[in-house]
Amino acid sequence: MPDLPHGRRPPQNRGQPSWTRPISERLTPVIKALVIAQTLVFAFYRLVPQSHGLLAEHLALGPGLWEGEVWQLLTALFLHTDGITLILNLIGLWFVGAYTERTTGTRRFLLLFLGSGVASNLAMAGVARISTYQTAEIFFGASYAVLALFVAYGRTFGRAQTQILGGLFMQAQNLALLFVAWSVVVNLYQHDWAGLAGSLTASAFGYFMAGGSLGEMVRVLRSWWPKRARRRYRVLEGGQSGSPSKRPKYWN
Repeated sequence: MPDLPHGRRPPQNRGQPSWTRPISERLTPVIKALVIAQTLVFAFYRLVPQSHGLLAEHLALGPGLWEGEVWQLLTALFLHTDGITLILNLIGLWFVGAYTERTTGTRRFLLLFLGSGVASNLAMAGVARISTYQTAEIFFGASYAVLALFVAYGRTFGRAQTQILGGLFMQAQNLALLFVAWSVVVNLYQHDWAGLAGSLTASAFGYFMAGGSLGEMVRVLRSWWPKRARRRYRVLEGGQSGSPSKRPKYWN
């Protein structure tokens, strides 16, 4: 299990305030590019209301996919219409993106982020296609790609302690399982079967891209499963067999 990489202060940032270092150390050139791309598309969507229909019809993941607009599988990752969702995705990308990139390499990181997003979108589109009540559903955002990053992060660093906030720490694998569980529970509660397909696809993609095996994934999941308390009995040797107070006693 690799240790969490220690951030180094870039030489060109020696004059920056100290409080900005934890932020800038996790902003690699690739992370910056992804953050800027998603922010610019969101800004255009919000500032140009006339573009809403065009973007939703041709860039978001929708029925147009089955009419030949296959680029929607990729472009939907960069389209956000809700500011809160965008901010949460950017925070997640910033939080684990740099660690994952430095561990797996830039090419593998991009394959992980973009590949998991495309695979999740394809899974959601397929489920929506066969669902009578979701045929016109439109999906967008990078939530599932970010989920895959968290899973890859948890698989790579395992039991290494991750600082969440202040003095709050959590094992990397437990943090990843928490995000997966939350996503699955929300999908089940909302009866969002397309979203559930996206969550499971992203989780599997992130895990196996980080080098995990199926058996190892099962062992990790079983470690979270509540263990049934086993009742154990033992016989204590007593005195004479005929005495009620001296009979063998059973303890649990």
